[in-house]
Amino acid sequence: MHSPVFPSQKDYPTNPYIGIVFGVLLIPLNIYWIAQLEVVRYTHPTLIVPFFNVVFILLFFAICNYVVIKIWRRPLLSQLDLIAIYLMLSVSSAIASIDFLQVLVSNMGHAFYFATPENEWKTLFCDSLPYWLVVSDSNALEGYYSGGTTLYSSHHFKPWIVPTLVWTVFILVLFFMMLCICRIVRWQWIEKEKLTYPIIHLPLEISAGKPFFFRNKLMWIGLFLAALISLNNGLHFFFSYLPEIPVKRRAISHLFNDRPWNLMGGVKLSFYPFVIGVSFLIPLDLLFSCWIFYWLYKAERLLIGAIGWQGLNRFPYQNEQAFGAVVSVTFFLLWMGKNQLKDVVLTAKSGGSSKSPPERAAVFGLIAGFLFLLLVSIRAGMLIVVVPIFFGFYFLISFFITRMRAELGLCVHGLGGLEPRRIILAGIGTKALNKETLVAFSLYGFFNRVYRNHPMPHVLEGFKMSAVVGSSARWLSLAVLLSVLVSSVVVFWVYLDLYYRFGASSGYFGVWTLGFGRETFTRLQNWIHFSTETDQVGLSFMGIGFLVASVLTFLRMRFFWFPLHPLGYAMAGDWGMSNLWSCFFSSFLIKWAVFKYGGLKSYRNAVPFFLGMALGDLTVGSLWSLIGVFMDETIYQPFP
Repeated sequence: MHSPVFPSQKDYPTNPYIGIVFGVLLIPLNIYWIAQLEVVRYTHPTLIVPFFNVVFILLFFAICNYVVIKIWRRPLLSQLDLIAIYLMLSVSSAIASIDFLQVLVSNMGHAFYFATPENEWKTLFCDSLPYWLVVSDSNALEGYYSGGTTLYSSHHFKPWIVPTLVWTVFILVLFFMMLCICRIVRWQWIEKEKLTYPIIHLPLEISAGKPFFFRNKLMWIGLFLAALISLNNGLHFFFSYLPEIPVKRRAISHLFNDRPWNLMGGVKLSFYPFVIGVSFLIPLDLLFSCWIFYWLYKAERLLIGAIGWQGLNRFPYQNEQAFGAVVSVTFFLLWMGKNQLKDVVLTAKSGGSSKSPPERAAVFGLIAGFLFLLLVSIRAGMLIVVVPIFFGFYFLISFFITRMRAELGLCVHGLGGLEPRRIILAGIGTKALNKETLVAFSLYGFFNRVYRNHPMPHVLEGFKMSAVVGSSARWLSLAVLLSVLVSSVVVFWVYLDLYYRFGASSGYFGVWTLGFGRETFTRLQNWIHFSTETDQVGLSFMGIGFLVASVLTFLRMRFFWFPLHPLGYAMAGDWGMSNLWSCFFSSFLIKWAVFKYGGLKSYRNAVPFFLGMALGDLTVGSLWSLIGVFMDETIYQPFP
């Protein structure tokens, strides 16, 4: 897929300091918005990229910037400043999301408050929880769960200080290592391979110095079409007699109630305008692979049920197959870039030249970051031999998701079930591990539960956007780490303030306010009570996944026309694919028809229309969400 040509300016500042300052100031507002949507109302802007709250804020400042230009003949913010704001708020949203710090805050006091003689948590594992990573003070927890009080009293606030500071430093180091990895691969993936990065097209067009995008008639047609759908569905909340346009996910399993079709499991249909719009930029072969492998997965379940194997434990081991495919794709990518990686390592060992100081610093940064994680994990009780395996798997999955976003732009990637702890336990079982290692697995679950809003792809996309506008990326590390630091502190502050005022167990909040902790520590209880050994069948299906993905990769290399992509196979049973397969199918049909009957020129001309669809849906949906916050109601949301 060829990228649209973005307008550029020649006078960008080297460092977008104004944008970084604005980003820092906007982080608290952005996190409060996410808290109101995800924690209070259980609606989730961070499950799919680009995050609609961030796109809305970027559009708001782009419009303000345009007004300033009209009045003073010069912009307040350069495109690089707007990119810095977009990057910092994207990172901030990932940190505040339901798949990151919301899980950690929920877990920190849960085991102590809900320990009872019946569940035996106190004798099973409470004494093994590191005091410097959790909160055990009964007075502090009573106010947290019951509410009707305030965070701002010493006996409530003090017990949270040490674990909050430790986890903030831990998260900083984790992001620093992501930055280092992105710096190492950026030349290969940006300069040499020139990957397309479909997700960044919309923010780049919005932030462009000259409004070419906003003068395109097709863009406005797409924007108004999607905006009208979102406007109508929002008004349906107030006027029920107004018919709702069915674009959001709906279960159609009732159409498959009879055997053998009900053996396929649940089936959902959706036609989100912004997903169809963003997915139009995904390469045609991946769009085809997404929906075809989804239905092959359903056919597999149907066949298994028909021959009577559906009762077998976890069969057909879709998560294990997916992990094998992830390993295969990652191995292939590392092999393709082995020369560049070898040069980076040799440069780091020899001292290198002035040409590659960032890459050399990144190698030593990775080593230093890993040593910190090693020390913290050992101090928390994790076996030393398990630490590199655990974080090795984590960064392998991070690497895979980042590459997938860079090359193919898939806007959703849950990959639940591929957590490092699950893979390790499949390999050696719980019998081979001490209780403290299992406790550490549980505490680390907040960044290893699901990867729908993984932060590392945003970092690499920041490098790409900086390169597109012709600027160096020296500012990017400062912007990312500052965003991580401020976001982590603000998230703890905002969430704890809400919980002490309204009570985490009062029913005021969404179901996962307590659900995360219950899930985490019930699983830990089961690990301790019911020891397991090596899962030979699970490992076998990992091997099958590796083999299938390797064959698909070989066929794609051998035959240019081969349409099946291994990523489609890896994502076949994913949460996002089950919800969005019909959106990808719609984008595939439209894009195929455009190429067949209009060619490349027609495709390029059509891109603004689909980006306009995405922008219209996200903008009006964001306005509805803000109205809902002010009204203290749950109105129409763009997703889910």
